[in-house]
Amino acid sequence: MAGKLATAIALFAAGITTGCQGMSKHATNTDSKLEQAVSQALAVEDFRLYYTTGRRPVVPGFEQLAFKELEAQCGVKVMPGTGDTLRSEADKKARSEAYRYAREFNIKMYEACLNRR
Repeated sequence: MAGKLATAIALFAAGITTGCQGMSKHATNTDSKLEQAVSQALAVEDFRLYYTTGRRPVVPGFEQLAFKELEAQCGVKVMPGTGDTLRSEADKKARSEAYRYAREFNIKMYEACLNRR
């Protein structure tokens, strides 16, 4: 019994370590794309924030602020693939990742938008 427990613990530890390494690589790749997108937008002074489409447009990261105010202040642009319809778990996961990306982009871009004057 002790041998099986030790084996299970070892497999669990290996799984966590391997899984975390994969997450770290994915996060680094996403962070790199995000930083590149922010840099490109700043280079051309494009301070627009991403928003999701659907019945109620939402600016990720700034849900508490009025859409029209953000649109007037910094400008907005649609985040592709963010309509109301989700057809599968893959759609749900992709939407979640796109929302997280847009939120991080918007937070960085909003600060730049406020400081441009």
